[in-house]
Amino acid sequence: MRVRLLAACLTLTGAFASYAMPAHAQSDAWPNRPIRFIVPFPAGGPTDAYVRTIAGPLGDALKQPVVVENRAGAGGSIGMAAVAKAPPDGYTVGLGAGGALMVLPHLMKIGYSVQQDFAYVSSLAQVPAVIAVNARSGISDMARFLERARRAPGKMNYASAGTGTLVHLAGERFKRETGVDIVHVPYAGAAPAITDLLGGQVESIVSDLTPVLPHVQSGAIRILAVTSEKRSPLLPDTPTMVELGYPGVVHATEYGVVMPAGTPAPIIERLQRELARIQATPAVQRAYAQMGTLAVSSTPEQYRKNVLASYDTWGRFIKETGISLN
Repeated sequence: MRVRLLAACLTLTGAFASYAMPAHAQSDAWPNRPIRFIVPFPAGGPTDAYVRTIAGPLGDALKQPVVVENRAGAGGSIGMAAVAKAPPDGYTVGLGAGGALMVLPHLMKIGYSVQQDFAYVSSLAQVPAVIAVNARSGISDMARFLERARRAPGKMNYASAGTGTLVHLAGERFKRETGVDIVHVPYAGAAPAITDLLGGQVESIVSDLTPVLPHVQSGAIRILAVTSEKRSPLLPDTPTMVELGYPGVVHATEYGVVMPAGTPAPIIERLQRELARIQATPAVQRAYAQMGTLAVSSTPEQYRKNVLASYDTWGRFIKETGISLN
């Protein structure tokens, strides 16, 4: 009887041990099947390119395919919700979109908590905003732009990729800090806004650098200032708003990598290490620079800190200015 009891106890102990093992065993063996990388924007756009540039090298490093899945809609919040709701098993990764994490939660109902539903892995890309005009506008620098705007309050305008986007908020901050009264003209994305700037339907644009860069290189668009703290290595001859005397106009859209909350720490640490190595390679640095973007990396703690600080900052700004989606 004692032998049978001992055998039964050992069997139960083994069963409980095997039940408790999957999280550890899974993280130790990770990855052993393809990983999906959710991009919360359409295929073919600049944010999609950020991920596809690293997906191949990341798959090589992890020895498993990294499959890019585009889940666009609602300013990136649909894709972010898909990441938040995925099993925390290490096989769902997402592009952390600045607007969807830092702005939209203050403007609309979303299906996730910025503070609770994500494991923050690493920064990935930083894109400065720019204030730009049609090169045929006759405006050669920021001083002339501000002079013209002040001569005719409420007559000039600026385009953005849409109400509630980070570039819209950057434009409103620009207005507040410079004291100019220019009208916001929102578009459904950067592409139509740029088209109308080139066609003369709008007079200026506040945009991430990435979508306007080809038109700057062709000579069709002139950038008057960049909103990074220091001059961008991508635009060494373009002054910052800080240099021009407006230290409050500092902005760069940050993209990063997130996973569902509860993803085992060893998986997050492994992914962060591989991303840091890939982002530092000359090939990726060059590819991102050609898109008007800086390839960056960070610790999970630093990326989480960046997101939550910006979430708080933009929340206060939205409340102060009364910006809404209506």
